[in-house]
Amino acid sequence: MPQLQIKVPSLRRWGKKMVVIIDKPFLDAMAPMETVDHVSNCDIVWVVVNYDENVDPGKAVLVVEKVVLTTLEASVVGLTAGVPTTMPEFESRLSQKVAQQKLARQIAQTPEIPDLDL
Repeated sequence: MPQLQIKVPSLRRWGKKMVVIIDKPFLDAMAPMETVDHVSNCDIVWVVVNYDENVDPGKAVLVVEKVVLTTLEASVVGLTAGVPTTMPEFESRLSQKVAQQKLARQIAQTPEIPDLDL
């Protein structure tokens, strides 16, 4: 947040926008932010991405889910009033993802047994 508060006022004077890329869980942890309808009225463009693992099994493809346009002031409210994920919840989700990846690798590396008609 300090970077936003330092950089955005300068960018605003220059007629430029700040783009921040976040994932859906990060957006969900933020407090609701008041949005603006047009990029010319915003200070910050939040690009919300997600990972699509269905395109190529075992690999994640980055997909833009949505774009949120806000002012600096609305973004500060969203960031400071949000509820962070607890450490145990974060560790649990991370462990599940690692286990899924290990299983996917094991399946991919398991040699196929030929079908023998005897």
